[in-house]
Amino acid sequence: MKRRTLLRHAALALPASSFLPWSSAQAALGPPPTPTAKACILVDAIGGQILLEKNADERRPVASTQKLVSAIACVESTPLDRIADVSPYDAAAEPHKMYLKVGEEYPLQSLLQAMLIESCNDAARCVARNCAGSEAAFAVWMTRRAQQLGMKNSQFKNASGLPAEGQFSTARDMSLIARAALYNKTISSIVCRHELTIARPDGRSKKLTTTNHLLRPNSPFFLPQCTGMKTGFTNLAGKCLISSANYRGRTVICVLLGSSSKYIWKEAGSLLQWGLGLA
Repeated sequence: MKRRTLLRHAALALPASSFLPWSSAQAALGPPPTPTAKACILVDAIGGQILLEKNADERRPVASTQKLVSAIACVESTPLDRIADVSPYDAAAEPHKMYLKVGEEYPLQSLLQAMLIESCNDAARCVARNCAGSEAAFAVWMTRRAQQLGMKNSQFKNASGLPAEGQFSTARDMSLIARAALYNKTISSIVCRHELTIARPDGRSKKLTTTNHLLRPNSPFFLPQCTGMKTGFTNLAGKCLISSANYRGRTVICVLLGSSSKYIWKEAGSLLQWGLGLA
C-alpha cells in the first residue's frame, strides 16, 4: 500500500457505537475489582461490550501507550522490509531509547519491534520519519487514522507519547486502537512477546525485553493468559497500561490511565482475570 493511501484507508472501523449492552454472560460475573487509576475501561475485545469503566471519556495524556497508534499508522502505510536510516533527530530522543546511531540503517520491522516491546523513543521517531517524511506529518496520519477508528477524543502530536501540547486521548478511545491492534496480525504477534533479539547494523545483537510485567515469566505479576499490549509512563500521564488477555476463546482488553507503579500491575491482572471469568 502506498503511504499516501493511509489517510483514506479505513479497512478496520471499530466505532464506539459498536459497544453493546451487558450480556447474560457479563451479568453473571461477580463484583468487579475497584481500580485506583484515574481512568479505566475494560472491554470484550470481540464484541466490544463494556465490562467496566471509570472516567472513560476524560481527556488525558496516555504516554507510550499511543505507540499502538504509531504501529497502526506504520504497518498500514509502509512495507516493513523498507530500510530506515537514522537521523540526528531520531538519535536525540529521550529518555528510553535503543541508542540508535546517526547513519545506521535498520529494517522498519526491527524498529517497530523495539518501539512496541521495549518502548524505545528513538525507534519511534525513526519509524515516523521514515514512513511519513517527518514526525509531525506522521502525527497527522495517527490522528486521522484514530478518527477513522471512531476515536473521537484523541489528538496526537508525536509518535512516542512524550509530552506535547495539544496531545491527548481517553481510555475509551485507546480501547478502540487496542482492538484494532489485536486484529492486526503483525502488531499482535509483536506485543505478545516478552523478549526478542534483533540485529544491529554492526553485527551485534540487541535483546529486547518487554516493559509489560504481566508478560514476564519471572515477574510476580506474570499472567499466563496475557497477550499484550503496551505500557506508558510520563510524570504528566502517570503509569499507563493497555493489556489484553485470552482464555477459552474469550478476549478482554483493559486500559488503565493515570495509575502508579504500586497498583497498576496487580489491578490490571485482577481486572483481566475478572473479565475472563477467572476471578
